[in-house]
This record gives sequence, structure tokens and C-alpha cells, in this order.
Amino acid sequence: MSSTSNAPGWDPSTKPFPAARRGDASKSYKSKKAGGKEVVVPEPYEWLHTPPSQSEETKEFVLKQAKLAESYIAGYRELEANFQYPRFSCPSFKGDGSAAYYSYNAGLDPQSTIYRVSKNEVDLPAGDKPAGQRWFDQNLLSKDGTVALSSMSFSKSGKYFAYGISKAGSDWNTIYVREASAPFVEPPTDESTAPSGGPDRLSDVISHVKFSGPVWTHDDKGFFYQRYPEPPAHVKDSGTETDANKDAELFYHVLGTSAKDDVKIVSKDVDIPTSMWSPQISDDGEWLLLGNSKDTDTKSRTFALSLKGQPIGGSMKWKPISTAFDSTLGYIANEGPVFYFMTNKDAPNYKLVKIDLSKIEDQEGHPAKLKGVAPTEDVLPEDPQATLSSASVIAGDKLLVIYLRDVKDELWQLELKTGKKIKRLLPELVGSITQLSGRVEDNTAFVSYMSFTAPGTTVRLDWPEKSSPTDTPTESVYRSTVVANIREEDYISEQIFFPSKDGTKVPMFVTRRKDTKLDGSAPVWLYAYGGFAIPMQPAFSPSLMTWVTLYKGILVFVNARGGSEYGDSWHNEGRLLKKQNTFDDWLAAAKYLVENKYAAKGKIIVNGGSNGGMGAMAVGNQAQPEHGIGAVVAEVGVHDMLRFAEFTIGKAWEADYGKPTEDPEAFDYNYAYSPLHNVDAKKIYPTVLLLSGDHDDRVVPAHTFKMTAELQHKLPNNPNPILARLELDAGHGAGKSTQKRINEACDRYAVVARALSLELVEAPSKGNASL
Repeated sequence: MSSTSNAPGWDPSTKPFPAARRGDASKSYKSKKAGGKEVVVPEPYEWLHTPPSQSEETKEFVLKQAKLAESYIAGYRELEANFQYPRFSCPSFKGDGSAAYYSYNAGLDPQSTIYRVSKNEVDLPAGDKPAGQRWFDQNLLSKDGTVALSSMSFSKSGKYFAYGISKAGSDWNTIYVREASAPFVEPPTDESTAPSGGPDRLSDVISHVKFSGPVWTHDDKGFFYQRYPEPPAHVKDSGTETDANKDAELFYHVLGTSAKDDVKIVSKDVDIPTSMWSPQISDDGEWLLLGNSKDTDTKSRTFALSLKGQPIGGSMKWKPISTAFDSTLGYIANEGPVFYFMTNKDAPNYKLVKIDLSKIEDQEGHPAKLKGVAPTEDVLPEDPQATLSSASVIAGDKLLVIYLRDVKDELWQLELKTGKKIKRLLPELVGSITQLSGRVEDNTAFVSYMSFTAPGTTVRLDWPEKSSPTDTPTESVYRSTVVANIREEDYISEQIFFPSKDGTKVPMFVTRRKDTKLDGSAPVWLYAYGGFAIPMQPAFSPSLMTWVTLYKGILVFVNARGGSEYGDSWHNEGRLLKKQNTFDDWLAAAKYLVENKYAAKGKIIVNGGSNGGMGAMAVGNQAQPEHGIGAVVAEVGVHDMLRFAEFTIGKAWEADYGKPTEDPEAFDYNYAYSPLHNVDAKKIYPTVLLLSGDHDDRVVPAHTFKMTAELQHKLPNNPNPILARLELDAGHGAGKSTQKRINEACDRYAVVARALSLELVEAPSKGNASL
């Protein structure tokens, strides 16, 4: 970071940054440090809030930035991430159990295809080729692979399939319905007249759905879902708008009717406009459970109602289970009115409780206005050393729970009624469980897991047809995924605990080739997230493992505070007025890696996405030469930590980021670390690559636009590149086609490799630079 010589191929004196107009806008905030007085914060790039689809000036800015980035990357795309391997999901039985469905991608397909298999075909040994009938090919939804499934749900009988479709990665989706007997495997004969959602679907079309999917009633007559008001009239391209998402409502759609006639179950919450509604049907089909969240916190309200004896509509009577935003309840199972829930009520690592709904009086009115709290009885107490991350009932009465212990998953079978541990399943598992597929009515379940160096193994669990609650399953490997030239035995992956700035022990995973020397010469890819109670667990990344393989680099995942690696307490230590802990953990990891000769000084690449993109840029601002950071790759980051709540779903993030526009102390705190407001013009910055997509309506691209403009304005002669990769027809990440993922990965590695003079080496399996 201290070098003043230009990075290879970079000379700002001959190729200056594109000019970006600096306006005279500003915004005032009350500051606790200023004694409650207002502090005026300049907003020179406020005009970049208007998306390219609505502003020629913003569009010109984006095009010029794209041209600058391409001029640096062109000719230096040396490797192609290894996505060429088959990927399968677990089979999932539907209806009467005679058929199961799973997704398959041959490797480079833009989107995965859903296959249908009979029970007999499921029982056959699995290979690396898809079995059964090709059933829903989402690659046929668009020519360029930018339209994808965002949600899906079969009706209880398995006869109907409701599915949400998203365009260009937007969070907005439209729900369609088709019969299971009508596969979608052929392109429409006339694309100009083909209906959205594919031919041969039913007439049902429901628009303006967000953060929700279809939840069927067991009679197959319809489903519940959450819907937002139509976007403003000025929005010409859905997904590019920046307007705040408010006033969600819960509806019930009757199959075969128009969406305009859908029954409104819950109207908007006038007191909390950001309220969101999450419906769920009990396993016996007799109860509707409703979760109500107001932000991204792990605290919500929960209600229930009986679907027996009252018509579906807005006047149904509710049973208030928990009406205060003080904890969360996750439905596990029920026996009549006796329900089992997973909760963090007085248990930051979560526990299982039992609630008898028959003891709760019915109440009329809007759920948000109801009051009450149901008495609970502990079934499975909190484990002080591990976080209970999920629980489900399979094979009648078998309770399967997943514990997260030191950031590694454990799968246990328990007795539902008593919470007694019966057996740890898959004891050899070291990594992360990515999918658990099974139902109460089936005696078979499937579990998939992976690690940093192993792309995935699926294990089949089989219980006897007539079994007791304590009977355990046979375990057999159903499928193992193999990636050419990435052999698990050629790598080492270890967990290291290091001290952060305040002395807290923080874990990180370090993955490298066995022949990579720990002599302070290796480049390091340093990834973290640290937010929103999301744990960063071992996961296989084909692009990052390609980088590790061909650059003899070291991949490091830091479990920075703000995630839920150690329950709610770990989350609380990295949010609100403790958010700086996240960045301190990241910086301490970098320092440790340099001092212990894992990393070459100046060749640490800091990387994160979304909340992690903000963190990566904050770390870039705060880093000193001792941290050895040579590049910052910030993807879809939240860089304006004062105005984030103004855009789309940003208001919900106040649970992690506070309310800087309302709280003077939160303003002071956020202003001190906000990446946009803390660019140091006196410092030499490492190479910076910012990434975003024009259809990102989760973290609007204005964050990246403004961050790019500010960096380039304050650092016009920076000897290292400051570039922005701004992609069209791309969102926050979900639904992105395989080729778009490959192109993005190649561009990331091209910028870093050129700027840091990284050299390709031979793969350990005598592969080549294309893998």
C-alpha cells in the first residue's frame, strides 16, 4: 500500500478517470457529538440516485466506467472459473410419494433444469447423469438466461406447481401455475406470442410479489402470498427503481381466478409500513401460521388461525402467539393444537419449545393490533456451546436438528416429544449441510453437504416402514460430485482462531494447496461478511478454488462478528453501535496472516458482497501498511451508511445499521465508518474494484455509483486502479446465469492478477490454465 509506483498497466496521468459532475446538494443530520445540533453532509453525487433507465446522465456515467474497466481488463482474462461439473439438488418427494423432483445443471447451463423421477428411479444407484424425465427447463424462459425461477411450490396432492419468475436478478417476481402433468421442456413455437412463464401453463398470473412465495392450502384450491403495491408510474423497467418497499399485504389466490379478485387476508400495517408477512401451513393442513417481521432482525411476531370452520377471508379470527418483537418462533411440527417451535426467546443459541394453541383465545381484527403471549414449555434446552440452526420432523416422528458448533454442522436425530438425543447422524461430516430433504409422510430423507475443497456429497437416510421414535436410519452415499483437476487430497483446509483488536478470539478457515509454502510469498483472498445473523460456513466455490489452484493462492474465510456463527450474541457484537468490531476482525485477520507468513505483504485481496461489500470497502479505508492489503473487491456493497434506508428494502436494515437519520448517536457512529464518507485523500489506496448490477433492487447500484465517483474524485492520481464493473441485466446475485457468473469471476481475477502481478502456475493434477 505504501508504494508510489504505478500498478502494471495503470497510469492515471495518461488515462484520467471519467469526469463526474459534483452537485451542490446536501443533507442535514442531528449529531450527539455536536450537542444535538445539525451537521451538514455534502451530497455531490445525489444525482446518481436516479437509475440509468431513468437518467441519461447516470447512463453516461455507467458507460464511461464500463469502458475504463474494460480497457484495463481486456487481454488479461487468463483463466476461466471451473464451473464444468454436474450439480444436483436432493430429490424431494411430492404428492403421494410416487414421484420426486430435483434440479440438475450439466455445468455450463445458464440455469438449472428440474427433473421428475419415479420412486423406483430414486431407488436406483445415482450417477453423474440425470435420471428420470426432464420436466421444467428454465433455460427456455429467455434466450439470454436472465429469467429464472425465484420460488416454487407444489400443491399438497402434487397436481399443481406454482412458481415465481424473476427477470434480470430483480427481487420482484411474478407467480404462474401449471399442472404437474404439463412439463415445460420445449421452446414455444412462436416466441412473439408465447406467454410469460412458458406455454401450457394455467391462466393464473400474479404480479408485484416480493420476498414471498406461494403457500398452498391442502385442498389444492389456492395459495397465500405477500404482495406489494404496484411500482410508481415513472418506473419503466421493474427492478431498476430505488423507491422504498412499503405496505406489503397478505392475499389468498383461488386457482383459476384473476389476481384482481384475490382475497385480502391482512391489509398493510399502518403503524409499521415496512411490515412483511410470512405465511405457513401446518403439516396437517388445518392451521395457518403467520410470521410478521418489520426488519431483518431475528425478532418477529407470530399468529395462528384454524382453517376449519371459518371461510378464508379478512375477517378470520387469529390466535396471538407472540405479539412483541422480542424473539422469533419457527414452526417445526404439530399434533393437533400442540405446536413445536424453534425460538431464541431467552436463548441466544436457540431452543425448542411446545405451545398449546387450544389455550389461546381467538381474537378479531388486524394481527398487528392484537395483544398476547402464549405460555411455552421447553422441549430441547439451549446448548451453550452450539447454535441450533434448523429442525424438522421426518418419517413420522423423527426430529432431525442441525447444530452449528465452531462454524461446522452436526446432524442429530432426537425424540420429538422429549427432546432426547438419539444419535448423531453422519458423524464423519466436516463442513456445511446445504440441503435436507424429507417429509413427515416419507421414510426416506436426503442430506447434502460440502466443504471448501469438496463440491458436494448427498447421503440417503432410510428408516424402517414401521418404526418407533428411537429407530435410526441406515446411511448410504447417494451421490458424490467430482470436479476435474480439483482433488480434495491436494488441498489443506484448517480452522484458525486469532485475537481481534479487543482480544476476542475469532475463527477463520484457511484453504490452500498442499504445495503452497507458508513463507510469506502467497497471495491471499480474504473474504468476510459479518452481518444480519448470517453465518459464513465452509462452502465450495468453483471460481475461488480455481484461483487457489492456478495462482497457488490461499483462500481465507473470516467469521467476523455480526454473523450468527455463535448465535445471537455473535450477531449483536457486530451490529449497530458495535459494527466496528466487524472491520476490526477483518483487519486483525489480515495482520495475523502477514505476521504468520501465510500472506505476502501487499498481496491480500479483501473481498465481500452486499453487507460484506460495505465491510470490504470500510476495511480498505481503514487499512494501514501493516495489514498488507493490495486489493479491495467490493461487490454490491451498501456504501452510503447514512441514506441506505431511503431505497427499496433498506429501511429493514436499520436492525443492523441503526437509524442515522433519526438517532444522533447512530449518525455519529455511522458517519465515522461509512465507506462513502471516509475516503482518505492523503492515503495511497490499494487496487479497488467495485461491482454492481443495474437491476439490483436489494442494494441499489447508486451505492456503487457514488462510491466510485468519490474514490476517483479524491484519488485522481492513485497509483493503483480504481474501477467499477457495472453489469446490465443483473441484480443482487440470485438468478444470475452461469455464464454471467463466469464472466464476473474472470473479470475479478483479471483486475487483481494484473494489478498485483500474480502469475499462473501449473495445477497439482497437471492441469492447465483453463482448467
